[in-house]
Amino acid sequence: MLWNYIELCGVTAMLLIHLAYRPLLSRHGHLIVGQYILRGPLLLGMVILPAMLALAGWPRLLPLKLFALASPLGVLLLSYALWLFWRSQHDLLLLPRSTIKRQYGVYLRIRHPLHAALWLAALAQFLLLQDWIGGMGGLVVLLHCYPRSVRREEARMLQSLGETYRQYMQQTGRLWPRNLAG
Repeated sequence: MLWNYIELCGVTAMLLIHLAYRPLLSRHGHLIVGQYILRGPLLLGMVILPAMLALAGWPRLLPLKLFALASPLGVLLLSYALWLFWRSQHDLLLLPRSTIKRQYGVYLRIRHPLHAALWLAALAQFLLLQDWIGGMGGLVVLLHCYPRSVRREEARMLQSLGETYRQYMQQTGRLWPRNLAG
C-alpha cells in the first residue's frame, strides 16, 4: 500500500509541475511541450486509476509477482522521472529567445525529455503498483498517445525551424541520448 501512495504522490507532483509551468511557458511564447499527451487519458491511466486503487484500499485486481527490489527500483525511476519532467519544463524557460528552441539543458541530448519522463513514470507505476490493471494504465495510454503527440510536435518544430531542427534531430535522441550505449 505504501508503494501505491508513493506512486500517487510522484504523479501528482508531475501534474502540479505541469500546471505551474504552463502559464509561465505560455507567457514567454514557448510551445507547451507535451500539450497533446498531458490530457484526460493520461490522467485516467496514471492518476485516477492508481488513486482509486490506493485511496479505496482495493486489493490488487490482477496481482503481479515481481522481483523483491522492484518497488525500490520504481521509487528511483519515479524520482528520476520527476527530475526530468521538471527540467523539461524549466529548461524551456531559460532559453534565450534568439536561441534555437531546445538546444539547452536536457534538450542538448534528448528531443522529448517530457515524454521520456512520462515513460519512466509509467514504468515506475508498473513496478510500484505490481498489478496488471493499475500498473498498465499509464503504459497503455502512452502507447496510444505518444506516437501522435511526438509526430505533431516534431512537425510543428520542422515547420517553424526547418533544416535547423532537422540537424538537431540528427544530433539528439528522441527519448534518450543518441549513442548512449556506445
